[in-house]
Amino acid sequence: MAKKNEIVKVDTAAGSRSYNRLDMQVSQTLHMAIELYDSLNYLLILDHYDDITLFDLDADPLAVSYYQMKTSEDTITIDSAISEGWLAKLYAQFSRPEGWLVKELGLITNTPLEVSYKVISRKGKPYSKKDSIAAERTHFSKLHQSVQDKIRADIAEKRGIPVDDVDLSKFAHLHTTLTIERHKDIVEKEVQDFLYEKYPRITVDTVKGIYSSLIDLLTKRQEYEHMPEDAALDEVKRHKGFTRTELSRVIDKAIMLSLPTFEEVQKVSGVGSEMYTRLSLPYVQILADSNKKTDESFPTLYNATLEEMSSSKYDGHGTPWEYGQVIGKSVHKRVPLLKTVYNEDYIAVLTICLLINESRRQP
Repeated sequence: MAKKNEIVKVDTAAGSRSYNRLDMQVSQTLHMAIELYDSLNYLLILDHYDDITLFDLDADPLAVSYYQMKTSEDTITIDSAISEGWLAKLYAQFSRPEGWLVKELGLITNTPLEVSYKVISRKGKPYSKKDSIAAERTHFSKLHQSVQDKIRADIAEKRGIPVDDVDLSKFAHLHTTLTIERHKDIVEKEVQDFLYEKYPRITVDTVKGIYSSLIDLLTKRQEYEHMPEDAALDEVKRHKGFTRTELSRVIDKAIMLSLPTFEEVQKVSGVGSEMYTRLSLPYVQILADSNKKTDESFPTLYNATLEEMSSSKYDGHGTPWEYGQVIGKSVHKRVPLLKTVYNEDYIAVLTICLLINESRRQP
């Protein structure tokens, strides 16, 4: 293993100047977040310990995987990975002082990894052979022994450790499905498929909004550059991290904040056409109020309505409109100041909207 008790200084900026690789890191992180959603309560860190760091748990993690992402318009070779020091930099993660268990050290590329080596023919003559590693994940133990020996020798020299101490068991090559030209389109389609599978009743606009919110959030986390090398994990998580819980929160918030069409509200309300005006006027007001970024009273009303709905769930007795009227009275009792701004009809229509959105969160 590598030297202990030293702060590892992995240069995550070197080779990351190209805009497409930085963009692709964000897309790859979102790709991983979607792919791992059902199997891991993960914490992903962008551009701090390495290009992408994956913890097995979002709180008090034990195991961690480090990934460097490299892109090329042409090919990426194992020789370039060695000469550029990418593998030695990954190996340096063994020396981190936190004591985390290293699960995987991954080299992510957008092209197959080209591996060249020499073999001896049956006649005893050496000749060159070239493999193209295109599988989704290939452990380095699958590489030709001479290639593994070459990697070990390079890491030993760069890290100043005996060759026999170099452990390649954690190394893997990951061939991402993302491409330089279409990575945004590909990961957006992955998000769409994920959301439509999980929430069949979700709207197209909500899906688009969720994707945009996730890309914006991850980009901001990646671009945050004020973290010291030895910052505590909780601090790194706050500024550079993204969790499964956070992904769920973004999705739930977007679904609940989306406004159903008036036709949906009218249909679900359970009242006749004679109530058109009492439904339509509050609906138009909600549509306007929900887009006011400086209005502090609407978020207060929204949260209070959700709380009342949570404590007194709709059980199917009476119409949703009647249920909304009951919620309106409870909200006014809970927050009397809201009564001067939002009448019971307004809260009833908001309640119906939230009931519709709640149904969209169901599988």
